[in-house]
Amino acid sequence: MKSSDFYNFIIVGAGTAGLTAAIIAARKGYSVVVLEKGAIAGPKPRGESMAHYSLLDEILGKDYLQSIAEVKPSHRVYHSPGDIKPAGNIDMKVPYYFFEWRTLIDHMVDIANTLGVKFLFNSEVLKPIEENDICTGVEYRNLKGKNQTVFGNVVLACDGYSSTIGTFYNVDYSKINCPIVKFLGKNANINIEKVSSPQLYFIPNGILDYAPNFPPSVAYLFPIGGKKVEAGLMLRMTQAFKMKTVKIPNEEEIMDVWGNLKSRYPGFNEFFEGIKTEYEASTVMPNAGLVKNFILGNGGAILIGDSAGFIDANGSSGLYFGMKMAQVWVNLISESLIDNEFDWSEENRKYLSKQFKNSKIYKNIKSSYKLIGLFEWMIFKKLRTGKRINRFWKLIMWLLQVAS
Repeated sequence: MKSSDFYNFIIVGAGTAGLTAAIIAARKGYSVVVLEKGAIAGPKPRGESMAHYSLLDEILGKDYLQSIAEVKPSHRVYHSPGDIKPAGNIDMKVPYYFFEWRTLIDHMVDIANTLGVKFLFNSEVLKPIEENDICTGVEYRNLKGKNQTVFGNVVLACDGYSSTIGTFYNVDYSKINCPIVKFLGKNANINIEKVSSPQLYFIPNGILDYAPNFPPSVAYLFPIGGKKVEAGLMLRMTQAFKMKTVKIPNEEEIMDVWGNLKSRYPGFNEFFEGIKTEYEASTVMPNAGLVKNFILGNGGAILIGDSAGFIDANGSSGLYFGMKMAQVWVNLISESLIDNEFDWSEENRKYLSKQFKNSKIYKNIKSSYKLIGLFEWMIFKKLRTGKRINRFWKLIMWLLQVAS
């Protein structure tokens, strides 16, 4: 049955990956519905950054990314434990464009709307619907609290680090997610003429006297424009579970450490003098590894972007890579979607998985995880202490530059 509640693509989550999938599928002439549990697409405020890729011109319009960015650095600045050694200025070789998340998201929604994409906001997906062990749609709760259903050829789970669809199919996100604090502030103590590059501070286990068992972490800050900044704290968990000197903190303990870093950590605390908080929350980022399977169950549902841990572990950014992953999968699905029918046989599932894993973007992400895993083993487990990391600081900066 093909009715008004049937779509070729059901997309769960209206972030950049979901919106990219919607735009590409709609441009190909497919029917698309996007379900988002928030009242608007990408509801949480934040700053963001991306380098330029041809896909961005294709999706957003030529040079759109450059047009919304006030800050366009091509370097990252790394600070040693305690900010003792001279900061390492790492050339990324291309500019990164820093911008307001809301500006990008609203633009993508406008594009999707012009293409006839249907949006269902305030719609919380509860579970997938299966027929013969194949996902054929989703059940969701609307704003009025009423349970509804929608059916389609494929469900793209773009609903982030704790995907409802992924969780239903027993994806263990505890092995993928890393805690992170996100902060957005204005009137920061920063001179954008002098400090336009992202600032990253290595915080190894044992360096904080008020939290000696805290996992190895990286505090970061980058200007979005003027005196507005995004900052945060990324707990690096790839080695933490194997370290006897680490105690995994709860959310309250993480936020307590974050408060101390803002007020006390050398160099980092200076940016927060007189700052006004616009947003501050503890959340997670899926950058400890990839999911095992991207096609869920016996077919019908596919994990995309953060839902699959598909981010650049080296840069801890998922925007472009989730967008590219969405493009690859929409194109793969389109090859086999004929007359509103799709073949989810085991043979075709294996073919699709093989094609995706042969893609350049998949190989780049796999390489990124291997590289960051080796780097963090060397820095946070092998060297471990702030004193030893500082002793080898020049070598570490050289390795970072080679890897960039």
